[in-house]
Amino acid sequence: MYNCLIVDDETIILSGIKFLIDWEKNDCTIMDTARNGRDALEKIRSCPPDIVLCDINMPVLNGMELLKICNEEFPSIVFVMLTNLQEFDLARDAIRYRAADYLLKVQLEAPALEESLQKAKNEYERRSKLAEADRMHFYEEKKTRELIHNACLEILFSPEEEALKRAGEVLDKNHMLESYGLVYIPFDYSQVPGAGRLDADARRDLTAWEKELAQRLCETVFASSCLFVSTGQTDCLTMFVWHQGKEWESRMSLFSAKFSTASRNITQAVPSVLVTGCFYGKEQLSSCRNDYFSLIQYFYLDEITSSRNLSGERAGFEPLGLSGIGSQLENELNAKNLTGCTLLLDRAIRRVRETSHQKSQAIWLCNELYRCAAKALRDSSLYDTTGYAEIENLMTRRQVIAWIEKLKNSLTELIWQEANLKSEPVEKARQYVLSHVEDRLSLQDVADEVCISPGYLSTLFKKQYSQSFVSFINQAKVEHACRLLQERKYLISEISCRLSFENAYYFAKVFKRYMGMTPSEYEKSLESGKTPQASRGDSLPPSSSNSLAASKEAITSLPLSEG
Repeated sequence: MYNCLIVDDETIILSGIKFLIDWEKNDCTIMDTARNGRDALEKIRSCPPDIVLCDINMPVLNGMELLKICNEEFPSIVFVMLTNLQEFDLARDAIRYRAADYLLKVQLEAPALEESLQKAKNEYERRSKLAEADRMHFYEEKKTRELIHNACLEILFSPEEEALKRAGEVLDKNHMLESYGLVYIPFDYSQVPGAGRLDADARRDLTAWEKELAQRLCETVFASSCLFVSTGQTDCLTMFVWHQGKEWESRMSLFSAKFSTASRNITQAVPSVLVTGCFYGKEQLSSCRNDYFSLIQYFYLDEITSSRNLSGERAGFEPLGLSGIGSQLENELNAKNLTGCTLLLDRAIRRVRETSHQKSQAIWLCNELYRCAAKALRDSSLYDTTGYAEIENLMTRRQVIAWIEKLKNSLTELIWQEANLKSEPVEKARQYVLSHVEDRLSLQDVADEVCISPGYLSTLFKKQYSQSFVSFINQAKVEHACRLLQERKYLISEISCRLSFENAYYFAKVFKRYMGMTPSEYEKSLESGKTPQASRGDSLPPSSSNSLAASKEAITSLPLSEG
């Protein structure tokens, strides 16, 4: 049975059509009726019919407008238009919008209605078959794309020759191995506005935007012969490109130039477009894979920033020679031996800096140090996927060294705190705020300045001064604002701008939080000869304070990223 909806603003027409024929005999059922186009559209969206008999001239939303909307949203629904003689031209236009037929209401008889219904049913069957064919085609295309993507992953990450052979057969079957190569694109986000405050999610979003930008350029430069391979890393892209042949180098140069320019202009990220050689046939898949990993390795060691064809080049690597360093670090931490921990981590930094080693060794080293430090400090919160994911996304030797430096500083702080010693980075951070009080400051900015993670700095500062670090920044700015107001040289708006507040309203809000009055009220108090004091007891921390013993929660902020 075909479900039919009748739409007409005239009650007599609705009744006449309903009782004009035996609908069941015509394999149809009237599922509902509507008095105008808007009402009909709501019912169609709620429960789509198969066939709509629709008047052209109706209030709110006319039949032609309803037909156009449904043609976009529900292409399988078939319309039969109802018209008066004076709307004959509109009825013919309806045919252009895929209406199956049109009927003159003044001459509407049972045979004509049954004939139009038959046309509508035939058209519905035709559209249903086309839709099914489209669905099957879409499914097959999706399945093929998944097979191709999985084949590319096997080429990159499966060490077995059988897997490489299997992947080659999939790509060859889809005519992708006549000429091909791989592209590795790591990103430097240090120039992006607010780079110091980018967390993992923000970096992932940035890379997604970069991917979308690269996809648009690929459509222009490589046509449809490009596939982005999801490797799981958040700060880089990997592309498999085919069918470029003799134009490989020129098109890669064009893509590199356009993408680098677009990235700098749009996101201010700096991509390094690193390209393998152009390869031919299944037999060269292994060579292509080797070239790809050579690109990654050379970028890790040398931080190359332009395309390099490394075909034929192979680096001679040496081991880091740090076997057992994780357990040694664990022992030194258990003994609270600051000198031993420092010597071990300095040795690790020196070996990473001075040896020509494989990137995989450095990633192993960071994972080992991280695991053993967490074990020694007995904090299970370190064993989360986020922490290890940060390590896996270290792409250069410089980033690895910076990560170990931050780990060293954090562990040093823990040992100092347990020995009831004063925290040097906390004091440096405090002095930095006081000497840069007019700058726009954030926890991340100051943490970068003293080379520890922001979360860890926040924990240490809170323990040492019983005040949050952000509160300390705001209070330092308020006290400096009071001094400027006492000079009576500046407008409140000028002081707000000078202290890098977003606007005068926010400045006044922060000022009142610490002083119990607005800047304007403070000025009036000065004019009356009074010098108001802060309304609450959290004045700026003294230069020295009793250190509190570090607790388990302090290590939850061990550094795992540069951002």
